[in-house]
Amino acid sequence: MENAVHNDLADLNDDYQAIVVPLLEEYPYIFKNVDEFYSFDLFCRISTLISSRAFEVDAFHETAMVPFADIFNHRSGNEHVHFTTDFEVCEACGELEYCEHEYLKYLEHGSDAESGDEDDEEGEWSDMEDPDDSMSQASDISLKSEEQDKDNEEEDEEDEGPLEDLEELENANVNFWKKDQEEKEEEEEKKDTCDMILEVDVKKGEEIFNTYGDHPNIVLLSKYGFCHDNNKNDYISVGQDLVFSACAEAVLNEMLKDKKAAKQDKDELVEEAAERVQERFEYFLTHESIFCPKEDDEDDHDDYDDGEGGCCDDGCCDGEEHEHGEEEGGCCGGDDHDHDHDHGDGEEDEEDDHHGGKAQPYFANVEGLYEDGIMLLLHVVFVNDRTFEKFKEDLGEALNYFERLAGESQNGDKKSRKNTEHLRTKKLVYTVCKRLSEFRKKEYMDDKEEWTPVEKDIELRDKITNNRHYYALTCRISEKKIIEKSIEYYDSRIKSCDIEAAEQPKTRKKQKN
Repeated sequence: MENAVHNDLADLNDDYQAIVVPLLEEYPYIFKNVDEFYSFDLFCRISTLISSRAFEVDAFHETAMVPFADIFNHRSGNEHVHFTTDFEVCEACGELEYCEHEYLKYLEHGSDAESGDEDDEEGEWSDMEDPDDSMSQASDISLKSEEQDKDNEEEDEEDEGPLEDLEELENANVNFWKKDQEEKEEEEEKKDTCDMILEVDVKKGEEIFNTYGDHPNIVLLSKYGFCHDNNKNDYISVGQDLVFSACAEAVLNEMLKDKKAAKQDKDELVEEAAERVQERFEYFLTHESIFCPKEDDEDDHDDYDDGEGGCCDDGCCDGEEHEHGEEEGGCCGGDDHDHDHDHGDGEEDEEDDHHGGKAQPYFANVEGLYEDGIMLLLHVVFVNDRTFEKFKEDLGEALNYFERLAGESQNGDKKSRKNTEHLRTKKLVYTVCKRLSEFRKKEYMDDKEEWTPVEKDIELRDKITNNRHYYALTCRISEKKIIEKSIEYYDSRIKSCDIEAAEQPKTRKKQKN
């Protein structure tokens, strides 16, 4: 939470120094009493008020205030309304339909830019035609022209006939301007507007909710000043440096189980464990975009599923209108755009609750399950040397390995369960996951290094009258719940691996008999 706020403040300070300060220095006779009226604190307050109520309207207006659209409070799911606009307009003038700027673009690039060189062959111009083709095209045009003339003659014959008496039509209240009115209404509908659309029925007296986007509590609190219980978008994060340390610790513990290695100097073993983890970390990070492809190359750690499918056998991963929640400039694409508010600078990677410096963070969802990226990384770290050598020789071997993990998760691969080496790898993966959550748990210990139960935090919160303190505790309670779920879950998986390993000798004896 502190890091999210720190990032926002740093961005606001950059804007203040780049935009406001030069104006204050250049026009001191206009901007007087700087400390009172133009201070950084006041700039932060005003920026927050605007950004927390602004919407991304379209490609021309970008982020803007929209009267009445910001009167709705937020709800995470089951909201009633969505803010909708036509997003794809001319960036220069905001025109929804064809405009002079589109025409100028056409003149600049021409039709050749669209057709490209696809039709060019062996240095010939793309517009060269076969004389026979030209003749056949001319013949087709001539035939079509004759057919159209016949159709027009037939229509003219149908139109001819006795005209109805104008006075009779007027007495019958015939609207002679109906067609013009309909055309005018159609033109009105085409105008570039912002619409708040009611998606579900609302009962009398019921509050109508919008959604500001699928945000975790730390984002809601830092950008909007509130948060709520049972937020399905909540998560906890761990830094890459912390993951590295936990892996090195697990590898060292495995080495110490070897009697020969136990006799070696411990400092040497620590260094050897770190080198082993470093090599595998570098291998995974080099190919991470292949192992964990992401749409639009964006890190979106909020999209967790409910714990089914995916690449990992712990079930952590899942195998024309535009909507915007109230954040980060909304989404892109499509002609019609349902909008989120743009409350702040809004890059998702700045919503992180970083741990372990500025290294890449990894996330566990609201159920306490770690995301695909870290699970695959841990498998690379803990597979045996022979398997890792295959990974280095052929990237396809690693991809096949991950596919088998996904198959085991979805279908229950019994062969993998009987594999002692695979059980060892899984247990180490789960051990590190549990260890990471335990590291996070330490951050919530009190001064006596004791863990305060969530129930007591809730009791304390119910007595609080200060909104800031109340919401801060709400955010803390949510994260503590995730930590508890995570430790409990991975502890159960470790025990499950021990049970499977204990049953293996019995299975082998039965097979021999």
